[in-house]
Amino acid sequence: MVATRNHPKDFPPPSTESPTKSSPVKPSPTKRAARTSTATVSIPRQDFAPNRPVDSPLSPARVRPTSTYIPTRPSNWSHTPSNLTLIWLAISLPLVIWDTGYVLLRPYSMPGGSLQWPLWTPYELYGTVDYVYGWKSYNEHNGWTAAQGSINAVETAAYLWYLYVVYAHGRQTKRQGRGAPRKEKMGWWESLAESRTVEGKTATWAVLVAYSTAWLTFSKTVLYWLNEAFSGFANIGHNDPLSLLFLWIIPNGAWLVFPLYMMYVFGQEILQGLDFAASGGRKIR
Repeated sequence: MVATRNHPKDFPPPSTESPTKSSPVKPSPTKRAARTSTATVSIPRQDFAPNRPVDSPLSPARVRPTSTYIPTRPSNWSHTPSNLTLIWLAISLPLVIWDTGYVLLRPYSMPGGSLQWPLWTPYELYGTVDYVYGWKSYNEHNGWTAAQGSINAVETAAYLWYLYVVYAHGRQTKRQGRGAPRKEKMGWWESLAESRTVEGKTATWAVLVAYSTAWLTFSKTVLYWLNEAFSGFANIGHNDPLSLLFLWIIPNGAWLVFPLYMMYVFGQEILQGLDFAASGGRKIR
C-alpha cells in the first residue's frame, strides 16, 4: 500500500477497448460503396391479394395471371363445295330463270305472244309435250304452273346468293371437294373434284341456305311428278314412250338427281359441324 502511494509515475489511463475484443478493421472504399448501394435499394410496399401478380423492380419481367389468358383455337370445319356442284348450279340456274320467265309472263311468252320470239320459241314444242306449259292448262286456269314458277323464283334468288358468298368469301383450293369422286380417279378431270373452300361463320350460313334450297328444289320436283301420277298422267300421258323419255323424264329427272346429291353433301357437312361443336372443337375425321 505504501509503495503504491509513493510510485514515481502515474498509472496510464485505462483503455476504453475491451481486452477480449480486437479493434475493428476499417472497410475499404470499394466494399463500403458496395454495402452502401445494396442498402439503399428499397422494394416498394405491395398490398398482396389473392391471384394478384407480384411486380418487383428487380424482376426481369412481370408475371401475368394465367387465369385471364384464354388461348384461341382455330376452327378446322369448313364448307367445301366441289367444282362439280358449282358447275351444276352454273348450268341449271340460267335454265330455271328461263323457265320461270316463260311461266310468269304468260300469255305474252306463249305462241303468238309479243314476247314469244326468239327467247321462248322452244316452249311452243314443249307445250305440246307437257300440257302444264301449253294453252290447255292456261285456258283452264290451272294454278299449278304459276305456283311452281313462283317457287322457282325463290330458289333462284337463294342459289344466286349462295354463289355470291362462295365466290366472294371462298378461295379455290386443290382440296378434295366433299361428295365429288376422288381426284386420283378423275384423270384429266381432276379439277372437277377440287373445291372452293369457305370458312368461319359465313360458311355456316352458306351451307344452311344451300341445303334448304336444294331440299325445296327436290321436294317441288317430286310433287310435280306425283301430280301427274295421281291425275292419271293427264298432262303427259298422250306422248309416245320415246318422246316422253327424252323430252320429259330426262330433263325433269335432272332436278331430282342433282338436288338429292346436294342435300346429301351439304347434310354431311352440317352433321360434321354439329359433331365438331359437340366435341368441344376437337378435330373430326
